[in-house]
Amino acid sequence: RVLDFGAGKGYLTFAVHHHLLASGRQADVTGVELRPELTTLCNSAIARLGLQGLHFDAGDVRTHAAVATDIMIALHACDTATDVAMHRGITAGAAIILCSPCCHKQLRPQLRSPEVLQPMLRHGIHMAEQAEMLTDSLRALLLQRAGYDTQVFEFVSPEHTSKNKMVLAVRRAQPLSDAQQQVLHDQVQALKAFYGVTQHALETLL
Repeated sequence: RVLDFGAGKGYLTFAVHHHLLASGRQADVTGVELRPELTTLCNSAIARLGLQGLHFDAGDVRTHAAVATDIMIALHACDTATDVAMHRGITAGAAIILCSPCCHKQLRPQLRSPEVLQPMLRHGIHMAEQAEMLTDSLRALLLQRAGYDTQVFEFVSPEHTSKNKMVLAVRRAQPLSDAQQQVLHDQVQALKAFYGVTQHALETLL
């Protein structure tokens, strides 16, 4: 059971479905896309090809009906839509959450540059990169606290796209202890305090 939020024209959704079938798995793949004309286009292709276990729903990640899911994917869900998708993956009990975030807008207006970093962060491009790194670092820590082993890495060469960061979270077999969760909570709060961040979307949702 796979949910692909922000599926667009379904390139990734169709590919995931094909890969699962080719590897001998029974696939139940749903692409969720805000633009109904694209879901109509994709569902027409599914009907034309006679594919089973694949369909597209028109809707918003924020309001799409929650269903149990094994894998939750969000490729380039803009700004806090990535946080919503991650939260949906957690609440749906997904074993794997796979997100390629973009448009890190929420934290940047909140950032208060520590005095020692002001000469570096006065440059707009550095501030943007700092906001991106902080946003996804907090996401990774929050996913860990929610019971996932989490990695952040490049998944494609920068020559193809600058939006080449992947956040991968795999649910742990055993939950973290209260002490381990407290350490992660303290790390999140310390980072927020250092940069003057008052709100992070995934933390709020959790």
